[in-house]
Amino acid sequence: MYNIGFVLLDNEDEQKYIDSLKSTQLNVYPINKNEITEKIGHYDGIILNEQNAQNIGVICELLLLLKKKQDPFIWVISQQSNKMNHIVYLQLGADGIIDQECDPEECKLLMFNAFDRYNRAYPIAEEPTDKMLDTQKIQLRPCNYSVLLNGEEINLTKLEFKTIEFLETKKGVAVSYEEIYKKVWENEGNDKQYRVSNLIFHLRQKIEEDAAHPKYIKTVRSKGYKLTV
Repeated sequence: MYNIGFVLLDNEDEQKYIDSLKSTQLNVYPINKNEITEKIGHYDGIILNEQNAQNIGVICELLLLLKKKQDPFIWVISQQSNKMNHIVYLQLGADGIIDQECDPEECKLLMFNAFDRYNRAYPIAEEPTDKMLDTQKIQLRPCNYSVLLNGEEINLTKLEFKTIEFLETKKGVAVSYEEIYKKVWENEGNDKQYRVSNLIFHLRQKIEEDAAHPKYIKTVRSKGYKLTV
């Protein structure tokens, strides 16, 4: 299952179009354009809907921003027949231009094939779990919910500590959003993936030198996360 963020540029109701792209292989979620930088890590791909000519500049800005922050698959839905605009989008990093009249089934196959080909070309290599945690890098301190990272003590919340503690027990192995949610919250609930992704986002802000390019907690596309130390 792959997760796609559908960026809303205007206040128009696009739920019907979003629903048409959902399938057993794809989840599609609406995102406000002002929240995209915070939520980009939640998605395997992004759709930018041009809607009208006034949004061309915004599309270009978002393409630059998204490619700088991370490197997801990005598709642009364009109503404009001006091929020069399409060329500019592609030069800025868009993976494809989708015509407004494109059949939803065709769009879904286009996106799924891109994800599938990427995962086959770059498979996740799971590391053995019998290696000991390098305590010179990260040392867990359950007594006060903190970690010692390269000699510096970093205070965490209880949920953040439970998360990294659980990832450490599965070190080098991809752990699903579902597994992390059940271990940390110890209950059933809605928005599991969002809550886990949000928690990982704040945890990375504390322990990573560059949260946009994490060294310790890696994202495993369409799976979850793994600790790599």
